[in-house]
Amino acid sequence: MKLWVVSMECAGIAEAGGVKNVTFSICKEFSEAGHIVTLFIPVFKCTTWNSLEDITHNVFDTEVTLCNKVEKISYSKALCKNGGFNVVFINHPSFAEKEGVYTYTENEQNENPAHKKGDGHTDMLFKDILFQKAVSEYMTLISEENLPDIVHCQDASTAVLPGFIKQKGFNYKIESVVTIHNAGPYYHHEFKNLTEALWYTELDKDILEKSKNGERVEPFLIAVESGANLSTVSEVYAEELIDPANADLTDGLSPIFNTKGIPIKGITNGFDYDRYNPSDKNISKLPFEFNPEKNDLTGKYSCRKYFVKNIAVNSDFKADGIKKIGTLNCSSNCDGEVYIAYHGRVTGQKGLTVLNSAIPDVVKNNPNVRFVIAGQGEPGLENSIKKLTEDFEGKVLFLNGYNQSVVRLVTAMADFIVLPSFFEPCGLEDFIAQSFGTLPVAHKTGGLNKIEDYKTGFLYEKNTPESLVKKLTEVISVKKENEALLNNMIVMAAKSVHSRYYWKNVVEQEYLKYFKEILKK
Repeated sequence: MKLWVVSMECAGIAEAGGVKNVTFSICKEFSEAGHIVTLFIPVFKCTTWNSLEDITHNVFDTEVTLCNKVEKISYSKALCKNGGFNVVFINHPSFAEKEGVYTYTENEQNENPAHKKGDGHTDMLFKDILFQKAVSEYMTLISEENLPDIVHCQDASTAVLPGFIKQKGFNYKIESVVTIHNAGPYYHHEFKNLTEALWYTELDKDILEKSKNGERVEPFLIAVESGANLSTVSEVYAEELIDPANADLTDGLSPIFNTKGIPIKGITNGFDYDRYNPSDKNISKLPFEFNPEKNDLTGKYSCRKYFVKNIAVNSDFKADGIKKIGTLNCSSNCDGEVYIAYHGRVTGQKGLTVLNSAIPDVVKNNPNVRFVIAGQGEPGLENSIKKLTEDFEGKVLFLNGYNQSVVRLVTAMADFIVLPSFFEPCGLEDFIAQSFGTLPVAHKTGGLNKIEDYKTGFLYEKNTPESLVKKLTEVISVKKENEALLNNMIVMAAKSVHSRYYWKNVVEQEYLKYFKEILKK
């Protein structure tokens, strides 16, 4: 099979969110299974090249028309060394000037105050359509025998591509799959009306008209109207996407999916254990090695002592990408406290309002609890976390930003990681935590349903501060009174991640079967 994977991000090349891991792992596993895989991705300012070899620039130069202007683009090619797949890069100044894949950085804000840190790029639609037109144009520059059997588009930023492929009218039948990674508000990359959609895409007006969500024109619906297949990143999220009761959580899409009878295939994301394995510190980036699958947790608690000494209580701590706010009061052996961590985007979707409201009651009623929050995002939520570090000095620490080694250490040293998302298509932080011997405490939604309550973690139903306080109080008691149960859960959770959700197994047992069914039709 010839598979093209089209994505704005890929682990080790240009990184932003969870899409990067899915992109890399699908490319790697299909390539290792003997299929011909090519990743298409833009060249950003943040693109790194050290995982690539056989790099050739200016393989092709061409032009595309966008917004009534001719845009010159070029293609570069390379081979991903640690994945074994081909990479085709799209070169254009609109990508090359961006320090982040989707949003502005602090440095870009300093250079231009109109580009607020964390805000989406003002030319987002231009970038999206330019990228997708460039991929479809590449198809005209190669021989028919090298055209793909399946084009796998990752999320809304690439969901219009099936429309451009259909518009080209190839004699060779090319199937398309669009995977929805997040259909929540602000993630649709939609056009505000039909006029705007026509201006950017120049697609058939009838297709765009059928793709409307109110006045807006939706890329996911354009994909469907162009003959693409839809998938998403967990079985439960697939059910939620076609449930009309979830109109608010999908910004109006779920009732449309339901009314139109659009099938959505749910395949729970795998986990690339080989990139996190805590028994090899060269891989895990942790200071000590341990193996939760064998109940070997000595290194985990050494990681905790290292974290406390070098970060939590160290006023001189510095790390690239991280600003430390607050300190923790900890016992000398670090075994007198319960450590609860959060790592992820600081946004409303992730339930930070719930967590921030729950923390005061938890620390007041449990003086031995310490919270460590790592992440960045919405300024208002960041400020509320900073306030918690002041109101509960010594009990709440905020590591504002991102640094791979630091955030992995935060997850590894904790007893529990809290995941209070209002909706969560799949979830990656629960996988990382479980592989590091840290049990997730999560709102029972979407892909977080893969956590088995009191077996591989803890789930709670209603996502309110009161419910979270109750559940955290419960797990703190379990930690105090039933250490044997927690150790058994740690072993079970780690084994589950390594076997059931190993990416190689997910690709062989789920994605390959799904793609074969599509090609058989």
